Amino acid sequence: MTDKTELERILEYGISGVPQIKADEKRVWLGEFRERVILGLTMEQAVMVEAFSVVKRFLKDPKSEILIVNNNIPMDIVRNYMVLAREMDKEYKSMATDAKDAMGLVIVSRSAVQYENVLVDIEPIPDKFKNLTNKDLCGDCYDELVELNPDIAKEYKRIGFFGKLIGIPCNSCEK
Repeated sequence: MTDKTELERILEYGISGVPQIKADEKRVWLGEFRERVILGLTMEQAVMVEAFSVVKRFLKDPKSEILIVNNNIPMDIVRNYMVLAREMDKEYKSMATDAKDAMGLVIVSRSAVQYENVLVDIEPIPDKFKNLTNKDLCGDCYDELVELNPDIAKEYKRIGFFGKLIGIPCNSCEK
């Protein structure tokens, strides 16, 4: 039996720090236990335009309390998540990590929630709807977007009769 002496344990703690409970799990979930996670997005998903509406929907969950973003995400995207967390009255944190398998963004509770499916699929929208400076769309483009992603479509508006009359163009197809 190789019991470590008290001195050996103290030296080990001094060199490598206090042992972490479920350290691998916490590395993946940005410092949180998996049982507290409500939503987890990979790095690739967290930078997608479509992810913003998904995050907003999950922040409405009454158990969601903290939005944690990986520091490796570009600052312009992080800023949008910070503003969203403030608007939804949720705590915001960013986590610096070099772990390759770390999530890009997680929404967590302060207590265990044990949600089964915290990883979601995010369907990309066509490029013609990305990076539009104005959110006015013709009827055809708006209907196409509603069919593809109703959550994203809520951020856009259909050009009405009066808009067509004064010549407001569709920002997607230029009609």
